Amino acid sequence: MVPTAASKGDHEHVHEAGEGVLTSIGLIALAMLAAPLLTRPLDDRAGWILALAPLSVFAYFVTLVPEVAQGGVITQSVTWVGTLGIELAFRLDGLSLLFALLISGIGTLIVLYAGAYLSDHHQLGRFYAYLLGFMAAMLGLVLADDLIVMFVFWELTSVTSFLLISFQHDQAESRRSALQALLITGGGGLALLAGLILLGDVGGSWQFSGLSPALIADHALYPAILALVLLGAFTKSAQVPFHLWLPNAMAAPTPVSAYLHSATMVKAGVYLLARLNPSLSGSMSWSTILITVGATTALVGAVLAIRQTDLKRVLAYTTVTVLGQLTMLLGTNTPYGLQAFAIYLVAHAFYKAALFMAVGSIDHATGTRQISRLGGLLRYMPLTGFAVALAAFSNAGLPPFFGFIAKEFKYAGLIELGMAGWVTTLVMILTNALLLTAAGLVFVRAFLGKEGRYPHTPHEVSLPMWIGPMLLAVGGFVFGAFNNLAEVWLIDAAVQAVSGTAVPVNLYLWGGITPALVASLLTVALGVFFYLRRTRVRRRLSLWRVLWRTSGDMIWDRLLKRVFLFAGGVADRFQHGSLRQHISALVVAIVGFALIGVFASTGEDLAWPEVTNPVNLAALVGCVLAVAGAAAAAVMPGRVALIATLGASGLGLALFFLAARAPDVAITQLMVETLTVIFLALVLRNLPPTRMVGSRKPAAKRFHALIAGAIGLVVSAMMLMTVSQPLPGDIARWYLDNSLPGGHGANVVNVILVDFRALDTLGEILVVGLAALAAAPLLGSGKPGKVAAEGSSDFGSVLLRHGIRPLSALLALISLMLLWRGHNLPGGGFIGGLVAATSAVLLALAFGVNRARAVLRVPPTTVLAVGLALAASAGVIGLLQGQAFLTGGWLFPGGLPLGTPLLFDVGVFFTVLGGVLLMLFRLLERED
Repeated sequence: MVPTAASKGDHEHVHEAGEGVLTSIGLIALAMLAAPLLTRPLDDRAGWILALAPLSVFAYFVTLVPEVAQGGVITQSVTWVGTLGIELAFRLDGLSLLFALLISGIGTLIVLYAGAYLSDHHQLGRFYAYLLGFMAAMLGLVLADDLIVMFVFWELTSVTSFLLISFQHDQAESRRSALQALLITGGGGLALLAGLILLGDVGGSWQFSGLSPALIADHALYPAILALVLLGAFTKSAQVPFHLWLPNAMAAPTPVSAYLHSATMVKAGVYLLARLNPSLSGSMSWSTILITVGATTALVGAVLAIRQTDLKRVLAYTTVTVLGQLTMLLGTNTPYGLQAFAIYLVAHAFYKAALFMAVGSIDHATGTRQISRLGGLLRYMPLTGFAVALAAFSNAGLPPFFGFIAKEFKYAGLIELGMAGWVTTLVMILTNALLLTAAGLVFVRAFLGKEGRYPHTPHEVSLPMWIGPMLLAVGGFVFGAFNNLAEVWLIDAAVQAVSGTAVPVNLYLWGGITPALVASLLTVALGVFFYLRRTRVRRRLSLWRVLWRTSGDMIWDRLLKRVFLFAGGVADRFQHGSLRQHISALVVAIVGFALIGVFASTGEDLAWPEVTNPVNLAALVGCVLAVAGAAAAAVMPGRVALIATLGASGLGLALFFLAARAPDVAITQLMVETLTVIFLALVLRNLPPTRMVGSRKPAAKRFHALIAGAIGLVVSAMMLMTVSQPLPGDIARWYLDNSLPGGHGANVVNVILVDFRALDTLGEILVVGLAALAAAPLLGSGKPGKVAAEGSSDFGSVLLRHGIRPLSALLALISLMLLWRGHNLPGGGFIGGLVAATSAVLLALAFGVNRARAVLRVPPTTVLAVGLALAASAGVIGLLQGQAFLTGGWLFPGGLPLGTPLLFDVGVFFTVLGGVLLMLFRLLERED
């Protein structure tokens, strides 16, 4: 059955996919991770293997074309943040399928092209990783149905494009261009985030497919939503006045330009506008803004393109022009206009990617992209020249290419708007004539005529560099000559998705003598005239000095300079170096906001907790010790006294936790306090003497005391009032009821850490590991000192050293006992790791770090890595069993419960042990 527009528009059938949509993103992400590893032994040949990933994804989406063309919609959803209602929801309809095919198909060709173009670059593996990472992010963006998930992928495209544009980071131009692109698109991304949050709240759904146009159009926040969303889309798709980042991004290697600036990143904003067209197009504001901004961008880009002398920058500015025209076509929201949008989207992706790759081949073969130095290349590069000819003809909008159909439908869509459309049509005739001139510069000027003045003798490029332009250029011809293929299988479904209602789709090369045909003939005639008179046209444009005296780059540089000056002034004013003043300002702000909250609250919001337990003597002693230690630390001079009093305060807290029947927390507090005292002692004894700073006046001291008392009282009162408020549900009771039957453990705290909330714990130990790896080089480096070999002189007593050996062994055994019993009794991997670290540190202090390392047998970094790997593998086991990540799996040999939570706890044990020892060993090795 051949799908038709009528049958498609009448209904759409939705069904849940397997895992193919999400797997397609994951496959390319996997190729990204493998790229550096494959490139080391294979060099540029790795591109042929890496290209299999996007090629497989392209083939998968091709298999879905018949179903989507008949009105099918394929969905897939995985819960991500369930409490917030955020799902990894993906939806494949005509629009997203069209983009997915372009992203994966052209991406395959770009991966092959990049291997040959950058074959001699020493960081080719890193480039492949960046490119494939961007490809995965772009796929996620166009396939996402959830607003927040789409935004996450949106930002990932900004980050990966920054890495790609700055790939040649040794060049100042690349660094500047990457930063400019990141700041402009990132700033727009912040506006978009605000707009999406408002859109989800107002539209009645957090998924694109569930938004209600009626709710949005009638809401008072519609203007704000429209402004924020358009700002995000315009910055991403280089609309005036945000267009300047795109031409400057040509500092990136040509494969980046061919991919990002033809079919992917610059089309992301256009995609978002198309996706939201059914939801936001219910007012004249939408059409007016899109048509005005789009037409202006198109004209500005075309004029600037003619003034360029670098072929790559010519293509960049023509890309700006096409992005403007696509935005304008969405604004028309007419049947012809929406058909023109979908046709032009494909046509431009085909010919622009081909032309960018061909220009890169020209630069690779001749050593230059300067138009004045090129000519007669056809005799040296016949294959590349043939591909450029086909692509340039489509760019110029000549029949029978797909670009010609796009131009015809574009004029027809504008004319449907009436008088405003005719005015816009005149502007587009001028714009498209300049595009034809640019196409002539790329093909006629470079490949025909007399031989140019090349830096070195040209040659035809290798197969990976010409096959991509050839296939894309031929594709533009095939889709134009046999346009029924594109209409039936691609364009029809895409138009229906953009319009939201049934739109009859009928592509043709010849539609009779129509106003659109007359406009096309006038465009060709004017474009040929401009090309023949190109020197005079450029000279005339140069006379408009008032336009060129101030450029977007000049404004950008001045704006950035003003921002840096302002930031510097603010930093000078507030970053004065006084810690006391910083803390005082922070405390005053906290107290002030707390008081505002008290006064703004009703009496019902403020409550004091009821006393339900009698006074516990041990808890009271612990509190007194903690307060006394903190007070002594504030008044006693000397570093040793400071360490001792802080340690006493920590011991007081441990005693309080123990009295409050929280033995796990008490043991953790005790071990953390012990290691902190050792750590501080080692750090402070290596610091030079410091003089007393700050005012010693009585008034200043009274002010500091007042500040300290205020923050103590306010924070304590806030905590007491907070715990007095009722919480929704009874999560504590749920944990108590499910700890033993669900987690097979009687120690609720440990079951929560390694089973119920294991993902949180995994994130925490990952932070511990990263912090240790980052801090270790700062704590000690270079040649180990005397302590590393012999131990600290403070532990020189023979009796002390003989006592430390059995004590260290006993602590090691206790750490293993705490680890093993932690699921049912106080203990666990975190506490056990701290105890084991204390055991090793005692050995290092008494007998030297070298002795401790010998006993440990493996480096602390290896221990840390093994711990993280074990913790992560516990989660992977759940996935292999078809369950969620970190879901506990259990065996009961002889009735003894053994499960993946124990493996996870062992990972926590090794991570904590390795992280603590890595830092303390480095610090001890500095002792001399």
